[in-house]
Amino acid sequence: MSRTASFNSKTEDMGPSNGKGEVTVASLSNEEGAVQSTQPRGWKGFYRSTLFQVLVVSALAFCGPAMSDAVQNLGGGGNATPWAANAATAASYVAVFAVSLFGGPLASRLGVRTLLIFGAATFSINGSSYYVNLKYKVQWWFVLGRTIYGLGFGAWYVAEAAIILSYPEEQKRGLYLAIWVMSRNLGQLVGGSINLSRNIHNAKAGSVSLSTYLIFLIIECLGFPISFLISPANRVRKTNGAGVKLAPKLSWAEEFKLLGQAMMMKRNLLLGVYFFYSYFYGGVLGTYLSTHFSVRARSLSTLLVPLGVIVVVFLLGQLLDMQRINQRRRAQIGLAVVMLPTLAAFIWITINQSIYSKHPTGSLDWTSSGWANAYLPYYILQLTGYMCQTYIYWLISCWSSDVTANARQGGLFRAVEAAGQAVSYGLNSKVKNLSITLGINFGLCVLALPGVLMVAMSVPLYRSDAQQVADGQVEGTELEREDGDK
Repeated sequence: MSRTASFNSKTEDMGPSNGKGEVTVASLSNEEGAVQSTQPRGWKGFYRSTLFQVLVVSALAFCGPAMSDAVQNLGGGGNATPWAANAATAASYVAVFAVSLFGGPLASRLGVRTLLIFGAATFSINGSSYYVNLKYKVQWWFVLGRTIYGLGFGAWYVAEAAIILSYPEEQKRGLYLAIWVMSRNLGQLVGGSINLSRNIHNAKAGSVSLSTYLIFLIIECLGFPISFLISPANRVRKTNGAGVKLAPKLSWAEEFKLLGQAMMMKRNLLLGVYFFYSYFYGGVLGTYLSTHFSVRARSLSTLLVPLGVIVVVFLLGQLLDMQRINQRRRAQIGLAVVMLPTLAAFIWITINQSIYSKHPTGSLDWTSSGWANAYLPYYILQLTGYMCQTYIYWLISCWSSDVTANARQGGLFRAVEAAGQAVSYGLNSKVKNLSITLGINFGLCVLALPGVLMVAMSVPLYRSDAQQVADGQVEGTELEREDGDK
């Protein structure tokens, strides 16, 4: 019997209703046969849908990471020097690393919803650290607040990864990833608008106005109540009525054993440098921006970057969702789209910095003659940086749709990424020669390419839940892969 025929025979008994206002469908599991699942109608159906869960995560990305990035992209650090701000940020990402590394066991034992709520509760602590440092010059709270935020952010990272990687239907992964990244940048767009309106007449170097930080803090406070809208994983339903794939709860010892196995997985070892590199640019480019540009130019940047990111990430998501191209080919094309402009921009900005080291620019405003040449490579690297994040999430979700496995995988990615961020900000707090840090960042980019290319070449032609009925591939079933990767 063909795969399509098998699917039709198992779903022909699909009924319209169970008498409780819910649609009953047959959802295939990885085992033989079918298990019954229900899809509620109306508001409840939308509330339990994968789309609603992604929208909640996106709203939290707006309130938390977006506001944090908007402040950080100003480069002012709450009136701290660029080097002190980098030191506090390094401490924050060390905390993110510690929590994210054990994300799989934490998600399995405590639940994705618990981690998400805990993480959202720390969003406002981040904003308060900047505000208090700027108003009262309390440096210890700046460092401690950023560290506490790092612990919560690590938990939120893990929960976010589990949801973004596991909940979307196969043919909507790129779209939902784009919605999530676009929401994060919509938050930065709002933040950038605030920054620009508050500092449009300030063409000098220095710190950002106090009221700007206060507005960000208020928005961050909204994250905690919003986080309670997320549904428990076992109640989430996909568009066909199937639940998300959940692994049985294991003991702590068994979870740590699986974590160790995931760390040594060939695919993760090959991607390790790419994970480390993926957001290394944050500290480097933040220092570049605060060193060479005025407050007004930096405020404009917090508006321009999210505008550009929203466009390019949406287009990348459309590319990664093109079902007429198999998954492996999409992985290869996506990698080229992300990395080719990245390499070109790194060459450009490295040449610029070598010139600026000998002939300092001062604080460039957007009216300055050298502003475009100095800013454009920075801008391209910011855009491709977010494209890189989107691509990694999509790439590591190509093998499994299991929530716990993806929490473990996403946690490892975020841990290694956070380690890269911590090293980046740590270096920038001590090494004041930007040519050195830019050179290291460029070198990491080149070093990461062979590993990620090998992984892109080995991606399965279709993920196990690829819903391509015409080809006999049914969501929720482990199908025989044409590439021989079992």
